[in-house]
Amino acid sequence: MKKIIVVILIFLFHSVKAQVEKDIAIFHRLLILNSQNELMVVNIENTDFWVTPGLYQTKKQHSKTGLDSIASTYGIELKNLKLHGIFLLQRELNEKHSTSLRIVYSANIKDGKIKLPNGIAEVKWLSKNKAKELISFPHINMIIEKIMTHPDEIWGGTLLQFKENDNWKAKILEEFYAL
Repeated sequence: MKKIIVVILIFLFHSVKAQVEKDIAIFHRLLILNSQNELMVVNIENTDFWVTPGLYQTKKQHSKTGLDSIASTYGIELKNLKLHGIFLLQRELNEKHSTSLRIVYSANIKDGKIKLPNGIAEVKWLSKNKAKELISFPHINMIIEKIMTHPDEIWGGTLLQFKENDNWKAKILEEFYAL
C-alpha cells in the first residue's frame, strides 16, 4: 500500500510541477552497498567531485532500466533494490535557478567485478561515515544521513544547493518527512 501511495504522489507531483516548470530534471541516485556494508563512492573524471552513482532520466528510459544501466556500467548486478526517498533539489548557482527531482534508492551487490565506466576516474568502498566525509556535495550527505538513520521509511523533503565563497553548501527548505 505504501508503494502505491508513493507512486501516486510522484505522478501528482509531476502533473503539478509540469504546469509550473516545463522540463524538470529527474535524477536517480543509487546507494550501492557491498557485502561489508560499505558504500560505493565515485570520483567524476577531471574533477574533485566525489558522489554516489546516479543518472538523469531520459524521456525514453524507464526508472528500472536506468538503475540497471548504472549497475552494468560498473560491471555489477544488484539485488534488494529499495526506494528510500523522493526529494526536490533547488539550485541557486550564478544567478541561475533550477529545480530537479531526486529519487534515491539503495541496493546490494549481487554479483560482478567493479570496472570504471566512462567519466569515472575512481571507485572507493567506504564506511558510511567515511563516505560522507569524502562526498563533495552537502545535500547528498543530508539525504544519506536521513536514509541511513531511518532505513525503513521513504522520505521526502526539499533542499537548496548553493555556493558560498566557492564552497558547496546546502540547507533544508522543507524538513524531511516520511511518505
